[in-house]
Amino acid sequence: MQYFDVEAKMWKPLSSLAPAAEAQECYCAETVGSKLYVTGVVSGVDSIYCCHIERDVWEKHPHSGGIVNNLCIVGDFMYAIRSNNSYYNLNEFPQRYSFSECWWQGFEKASMTGFHVHTNGATVLHSKVFVLYGQALYSSSSGRYMYSAVLYCFDPVRNVWEEKASTFQPHFGSSLFVVNGRIYVAGGYDCINGTRLCGNPASVEVYDVENNKWSVVEQKHIPSNNLGTVEIEGRVYFIINKFPVDSGIRIPPGEVYPVSLDRWENLRNVSYKAALCYVSLKREGLKSE
Repeated sequence: MQYFDVEAKMWKPLSSLAPAAEAQECYCAETVGSKLYVTGVVSGVDSIYCCHIERDVWEKHPHSGGIVNNLCIVGDFMYAIRSNNSYYNLNEFPQRYSFSECWWQGFEKASMTGFHVHTNGATVLHSKVFVLYGQALYSSSSGRYMYSAVLYCFDPVRNVWEEKASTFQPHFGSSLFVVNGRIYVAGGYDCINGTRLCGNPASVEVYDVENNKWSVVEQKHIPSNNLGTVEIEGRVYFIINKFPVDSGIRIPPGEVYPVSLDRWENLRNVSYKAALCYVSLKREGLKSE
């Protein structure tokens, strides 16, 4: 495991937390209090592990839900949002985990048919789970078509999904996250070929919950780069492995010049199979070997 030293602008080994096992790939990570949950592939099996951070003790969580690329926390439950990179299987239900009861249970799934569905990302706002699905249609005779991504909202109280507005442009491999009470999609591309991302970098868009519509966010201060950098509400984020890293860079109102991205190149020097998250640690725990 590693942590990113913001002052030195480089990744360093994190000696205070040892990995649970040699994972071939990690999909996502989420912290809940003093626990760290990680999903990924261990010994060829899709798994979910939990680390008790203060004791550095790992345990495996039995889970039969397949590939989970997003974990969303709402109240006492952790919702495991699965990766959907094929026709939507109407016979399979997603699962959620109760922290107090220590069990998994299924919950309703969004009904989508006719497209190849690709999970972009998931986030929580107003105690509801929002998931953005990229949509593509493949035809042997006329080729492939990319459609705007569609947003779905899950209400845990009623156990129902609601289809919301579609984005202005297609999104594949993007990240969905909340900034100042608003949902944004950033990163990724506007085209996909099977499972390979291609085409042009996808636009940054913001979702208006009250009016149920998306709008494109202009990137006025971000110079051309390959760091996954985006500008959102005067903040500079780096989208690394679908995780939005808040750089701490703030763009003053009225600024007309592009921001400097010098010395941030190392942030991208992390395996594409790694999962990123924020973890609160004591300063002595940052001592690297």
